[in-house]
Amino acid sequence: MTALNPATDIPSNIGTLEKLAVWTANVLSSLNLTTTALEAAGYNQRVAQSGVFYVEVDNKHRSLIRLSIPISPEHLAGANNVWVYAQPLSDAIIPASFKTAA
Repeated sequence: MTALNPATDIPSNIGTLEKLAVWTANVLSSLNLTTTALEAAGYNQRVAQSGVFYVEVDNKHRSLIRLSIPISPEHLAGANNVWVYAQPLSDAIIPASFKTAA
């Protein structure tokens, strides 16, 4: 699992859930460029995908995010929130370039 220290790893200019979601997706996508998961019979997908796309219908650029994070089967009987059961995609270290507010 990629270690995270919120005090030192998350840039100081991230102060909303939306910014945190985009940051998280970009980090996971960068760290897992070739990691795939079998999500249905014969259907492999990258586990983390993130990109900014122009959406013509509303004339906006949007961050489109897709994550496929394995969840422990213990979540079915556990009393914790579902994120407690998230399993690792990799053990890669967050690059320094993702830790700055620039």
